[in-house]
Order: sequence, then structure tokens, then C-alpha cells
Amino acid sequence: MDLSDMISSEEAAKILGYIKSSVALLCRQGKLEGAVKVGHQWFVPRKTIENYEKGAQGFAAVWQRRREAEKEQQKADDAVLEETMEGFDEANYSKEELEREILYYMKILARKIGRLEKIIAQEKANS
Repeated sequence: MDLSDMISSEEAAKILGYIKSSVALLCRQGKLEGAVKVGHQWFVPRKTIENYEKGAQGFAAVWQRRREAEKEQQKADDAVLEETMEGFDEANYSKEELEREILYYMKILARKIGRLEKIIAQEKANS
């Protein structure tokens, strides 16, 4: 095995700004391509470390995914509301269908109000 283009997990940690055990964890998880373990030491190709893009980790990653999901839901809600309002014709609905539609849109609007309340609370907290 040629280790000339490989760097130790300790050196990789310094480059990435991580601790050595975090680099070892990334190696074990297969997130650092080409990493090999020799004895108790991990070695990683220098190019892998140079090309590694840090992403949100732990709770930050969870919150990031949650925000992205909320944005997608908001886009979907907006599209549904817009599409429905364009083709709405009250005469084509029975009373039950109309009540069901109203409840559906009320749920969408409740989510939108919840998002606005969160934004207002965050702005107050930041002021």
C-alpha cells in the first residue's frame, strides 16, 4: 500500500478543524473516500480531505432538514391554494364537499399562521 499521498487522521483533523476522533468516525462511516486503517491509525487520501465539504452536523443537520421540509410544505400549500382559487366554482360543490374543502384549506392556513407566529417570535427575540 502506497501511503505517500495519504495523511494521518490527526493531520486531517487539523486541516478540517475537527478533533481526531471525529475524523476517525467519518472514516468508519465511510464518509471519507479511500480512508484505510493501518493498525490503530486511519489514513486518508489528501485529495479526499481537500475536497471534503463540511455540512451541518448533529442537531444543526436535523434543523436544516426540518427547515427545508417546511419550505417544501409551504410551497406545496401555496400551489394548492392558488390552483384552487383559480378554478373555484361554488355551484359545482355539494354542502359536504364544500365543508371538506374549507376544512382542508383551514388546515393549510393554520400552518401558515403558525409559521408567521414563529417568525414574529424570532424577530422579537433578536430585537
